[in-house]
Formats: sequence, C-alpha cells, structure tokens
Amino acid sequence: MSGTSMAAPHVAGVAALLKAVHREWSPAAIRSAIMTTAYSLDNTKTTIKDQWGGLPATPLDFGAGHINPNRAMNPGLIYDMDLQDYIEFLCGLGYTAKQMSAVIRRSQWSCRQQPTELNYPSFIAIFNGTDGSPKAKNFSRVVTNVGDGTSIYKAFLEVPSGMKIAVEPSSLTFTGKNQEQGFVLRVEIDNDAPKVTYGYLKWIDQQNHIVSSPVVVINY
Repeated sequence: MSGTSMAAPHVAGVAALLKAVHREWSPAAIRSAIMTTAYSLDNTKTTIKDQWGGLPATPLDFGAGHINPNRAMNPGLIYDMDLQDYIEFLCGLGYTAKQMSAVIRRSQWSCRQQPTELNYPSFIAIFNGTDGSPKAKNFSRVVTNVGDGTSIYKAFLEVPSGMKIAVEPSSLTFTGKNQEQGFVLRVEIDNDAPKVTYGYLKWIDQQNHIVSSPVVVINY
C-alpha cells in the first residue's frame, strides 16, 4: 500500500546502474548520489502528494524524493562512508559485543571514545517537551567532490517559518577530484513550531550541480 514493493526494485536497478558507471564508489556513495539528486515536485510542479488524503507529503513520506537516475550519475558531491564509520556509530549507540558481532559479522573491531554521527545525506532532529529553549541541534558532515576539477559550492537554504537553519562555512571550494570538505549545519525551531517541520540544504556550484538534503525536525 505504501509503494515500497515497487520502489525497492527501482532503487536496486538504479544502484546497479551507478555501480556500472562508477565502479570505485562505495554503497554509501551510491546511496548519497541517489538521495541528493532526487526531486520532491510532481508533474504539476507542486510538492508530491500523500495518496491517502491528497495533501502535500513531507520527507517522512517520500524521503529524499523521486529518483532521477541521469542526475545521480553526476551528483557533484557525495556523502561517503566506510565500514569503520558504521562501527563507530553502533558503538555510540551502546551496542553490546554480541549485537556488534551480529551486525558487522566480525569477531574483532575497535571503537573510538567519542560517539560519532553517520555521514548521512539528510538531517533529522527530534525534540520533546522537556528540551530547553531554544530547541537546537548541530550536525557535522563531510562531502567529497566527485565532479571535475575546481568547483565552488554555495549553500542555499529553503527554510519555513518557525525554523532556522545555518551552515558554516556557507561556501565550499574544491581544487580537485576526490577532495573532501567538512561543514556544520545547525537547525533551530521556535517553541510553537508544528510537530513536523522541514526545509532543505542545497549545495549548488557553477556547473549546475544541485546537492539537495532534507532537514527535518520532529517536535513532540
């Protein structure tokens, strides 16, 4: 009923296409390319609607959006990860040795002392009534340039009322392929914000690459 049965083989097929074009890409790189080049407008140029009630959907319904395979082959930037990044994340969640072994299929691994975030191409913050004011959260991310040569990306923000998004730095300069740059995104909401609020961070360069990420806040 939710469409996942049809979506799953489409995503798998696009992932296979991207792996054929970019054999050096990791699964995380492929996922990033698919997510950051997706679109959230339907053929009437309005936000994709929820079939149940016909109202505009949110990223909690459509995720990053509708896949665009052609754009995914040339995403400009990717949010990459390797096995150790997942290990650090699971360690930060407090997984036991038995749970860790079951997930990563290894008997030995190492964890840093500080919990780390997944370098994921979307952002979600969850607040409840006990959180102080202002309700805010910071996210750290690293992007890798998979485009050609020198490029300058500037952060463009789509922010609804009741929500604030800030990115530091607001511009990323790359001088070569596979170069990495980090940034911090901060999201903040008003006390009277609705239960679900969302905006977008879009990194855009001079070659018309648009690297889009939803920024969602759930306020209980």
